[in-house]
Amino acid sequence: MKKVLVIEDEKEMHEFFDNVFRDELNFDSVTFACDGFDAYTECTLQKFDIITLDHLMPLMDGAQFLVALRTKPGLNQDTTVIMVSGHIPDLPEEIKTIENTFFIDKPIDFNRLIRYVKISVK
Repeated sequence: MKKVLVIEDEKEMHEFFDNVFRDELNFDSVTFACDGFDAYTECTLQKFDIITLDHLMPLMDGAQFLVALRTKPGLNQDTTVIMVSGHIPDLPEEIKTIENTFFIDKPIDFNRLIRYVKISVK
């Protein structure tokens, strides 16, 4: 059973990600979180095959979430993360060099997203 966590505060993007992961990539489970804090909590409860992550969000932004995920032992510490944001150029360099993490600018390049998921989830 393939599972994805989509961390995105723009509700209108949820349908896009649901369609991509269920229809295009045959994922069985798509879980949504609207901020980094809820996402981090979800990551303590279940293991995901991949995580997509927005950057600008309330409570805990994408960069803060990514650092917390990678530095604290847990179920998803090594899970591939695809950060999807219109603010990739503004990220600190230390965020851009975190292992097992891909970055996609918005508007989303659909084919690039599909490619990153396919090389990450076997």
